Formats: sequence, C-alpha cells, structure tokens
Amino acid sequence: MPRSSKVTNVLDFLPASERAAIRLGRSSYDCTGGIQAAMAAASKLFVPAGVYLVKQLNLKPDIEVYGEGEASELRAYDRSLACEFMLATHLRDGGTRFVADNMRNIHLHDLKLTGRVAEFGYEQYFYLLAVNATSDLTVERVTFHGFRGDGMYVGSGTLASTERHNQRITVRDCVFDGAVKDNRNGLSIIDCDGLTVENCTFRNIGNAKLSHSVGGIDFEPDHTWSIYRNVTISRCKFIDINTVNTAGISFFNGRQEGDNIHDWVVSDCEFSNCYWGIDSSTKAKTVADIPDNLSVINCSFLNSIRVDVAVKGLSNTQISGCTFQRSPAGSGPGGDAVRLGVVAFQTSRNAIEAVITGNTFIGIRPQMGVVGVFGVDGMVCAGNVFTDIRGTCINFAEDETPDHARIIDRVIISGNVARRGAPSNTSMSFLSTSNRATISRGHLAFERSFEYANDIESGITKVANGATIQFLGTT
Repeated sequence: MPRSSKVTNVLDFLPASERAAIRLGRSSYDCTGGIQAAMAAASKLFVPAGVYLVKQLNLKPDIEVYGEGEASELRAYDRSLACEFMLATHLRDGGTRFVADNMRNIHLHDLKLTGRVAEFGYEQYFYLLAVNATSDLTVERVTFHGFRGDGMYVGSGTLASTERHNQRITVRDCVFDGAVKDNRNGLSIIDCDGLTVENCTFRNIGNAKLSHSVGGIDFEPDHTWSIYRNVTISRCKFIDINTVNTAGISFFNGRQEGDNIHDWVVSDCEFSNCYWGIDSSTKAKTVADIPDNLSVINCSFLNSIRVDVAVKGLSNTQISGCTFQRSPAGSGPGGDAVRLGVVAFQTSRNAIEAVITGNTFIGIRPQMGVVGVFGVDGMVCAGNVFTDIRGTCINFAEDETPDHARIIDRVIISGNVARRGAPSNTSMSFLSTSNRATISRGHLAFERSFEYANDIESGITKVANGATIQFLGTT
C-alpha cells in the first residue's frame, strides 16, 4: 500500500492514555512499535514536543521525520542491545555494494536524540543514527545528546566485511553534545562520497579510557574499497574535546588506493580547548603517490593542548588564513601549531607538498616549533605573522630516523613577519633545529631550499642556540 503524502502525527499511533504523559516527559511507555507503524504509513512524520522512549527505529526511503526542535525528544528506552541503534537505515548485510540500490531521500530535522550515556555508560557500537547504503540524506537542527558510542555513524554496514557506500550526506545546524566524556565520536565517517557538515557544534566528546579515534568528526575507513572524498566541513565549532588523544577532526588515509580517498576542506571553523585541533593518521607517501588534498582555510584554534593541525604524512595540504593562539600567551603544556611529518612504529611519514600561508600565530609555546617539521618533501611557509612566540617559529628535526627515510627538502620560507608583541623576557627565535623533539645546536643544510625576505624584529634570534641552518638554493 503506498504511503500517504500528508503529515502524520506519531501521537495518533500511540495509546491515548499515554499521550499526556509523553508530552510532559513522564511516560515509561515503549513508543517503538507505534512510531514504526507511523513510518510505514506515511512519508511525512511529525513528532510533537514530548519524550518518546524508543528502541530501534528503521528508516525508509523518501521519508521526512521532524519535530519541534529539542522539545521533541527520542530517548533510549534502556541499555539493552535492542537500543543499539536508535534510528537506522540498512543494518548488517542490508543493501548492496551498488549505490543505485541505496536507500535515498531521507530528511530528519528539528529533533533531539538522547542516548543516556550518563546513566548507562560507554558502549562502542551504540549509535543514535546509523547510516549505511544511503544516498541523499539531510540531517538538520538535530541535537545528538549523551551518545554512548557515536552520535552519528556513516558506515559500510554493520558487519565487518560488508561493502556498502553512502552518497551526498548533509549534516547542518546540528549539535553533537556528548554530555559526559564517556563516548566515542560525534560523527564517524567510514564511507561517504560527498559529505557536507556545516554550522554544527561538537562539544563534551572524549573518553580517557581510549587512546585514539575519538573526537568530534572521525574519518576512519575500514577497507581499501571504503570511500571518503569531496568533504566540506564549514562554520563548525569544536569545544572542549580535550581528553588525551582526542581531536576536533581526525583524517586517516591508510586505506587509500586509486580514487577512493581525497579532497577535504575545513573552512571557517573554531577549535577551542581541544587536545588536537585537526589530527591525521597516515601511511608513508611520496610525491608520486595519490594526493590527499586537505585544505584548512580561515579557521581559528584557541588553547589546543598539543598540536593544532597535525599534517603528519598527508600530501598536498594547504593551511591558510588561520589564527592559532594560546591565551594567556605561553599557557598550556607546550605544543606546535602545525606539525609536518611524524615518526611512528620506526617508520618515517613525511608530509608532501605542504603550503602554510597567511596565518597568524600568537603566544604559542611550542614543543618543537610553531611550525614543527619532522619531515617534509615540498613546503612553502610564506606571509605568516608570528607574535609573542615562547620558543621558535620554525623548527627542523635533525636526528636520524630508524628507517633512514626522513626527508626535509624543497623548502621555501619567505615573507614572514616575526614580532615580540607584548613586553616579554622569554627568548624567541625564528629558526631552530631539534633532536628527538628537543631544541639542539644542530647544523643543517638544505640543498633545494630558500629562505628570504622575512621581517624579523630586532631582539629575535634568527637561528636559535648557536645552530646553523643553510638554505643552499640549488636545483
């Protein structure tokens, strides 16, 4: 029977004797069956203000589900496995690997989804919204509150070896509030071709018991057939994502083969009090490899605990027009604003073709340097302003790596401004070297590299600690 196009009120499918208590948030009735029946009967489903205790609700194609904002709350019924997914498209082996077969045209808006993590505690695979084999999904003005695992999961099915793909997912004007830091990710992306996340807030997300893959938005493909590309994250706020090893956004390119992973833009976003602002987990790459193409544009980073933007082994990264600040100046345990390259598991991962231009760095107390370079093949650092830095502006690692594969080459440093700013007794230098992340009196010579036309205020040391750094400019 075709579903009606008229608006259907979910209360019409729930017992009359429970409606007043639901509206007042006092009902203990399991609303799952009634709401599921309403979804089966209609293409437009209205959820009036109230608290609806639910288990798993299975979404359908061509459906709109909406409420009256946070006053319309779907709340986890209990802590049982029946509540593992609050709203879901395909689960287990549902759907196919062909996007033509995807469930599509779903619009969710003006709702609150509550996982009750403060009562029930962390549970990795409990998601408020699980999306698999889905195209053209829009989620607007939805509050994801107190999720036990991920707030929203955009996956490849829920079986380990199931290949499924998502397309054109938009998440707009939403709030991801972990409530207590005993969860996983606000938004977890396993597979999506064409993702837009705009004007969303991510806060109170983290888990001190976990060591990685926790944060506001986490891109973590599971297989070489997993896709995440054409990603735009704009005008979002990442607040207090600050338990150990958590990040506002994490990118992982370790499953990159062919055309499956590339092109990510983060623009006009705010990162406040995050352990890492933007982190990456990467494989070793060369100039000849497929580029990642990460752009971080016009963002602000305030009081990150460690690194604001960790490029590590990503290729073709641009960081432009951003502000990086510690307030008060020099506060925090010390961390770089931008980190290029990494040495992990005795393997060097050099950043490839990194462009750092037109940024403002204020009051940073770096571990290596405001721009700390473990390894990079191709770097332009130009037109940046460094003010009141409690250490060095640009630092190059000099120690040998276990695999002898560190590269620092094709570096251009030009047109930067270094200023002491407010009166300070701390030493500030423009360039330095380090050994095992500790500032040293090293001696480095870069053959295909240039340093020129930088405006360094009197009283700032050009090269710190008696080290020598030569830019030979050969071709």
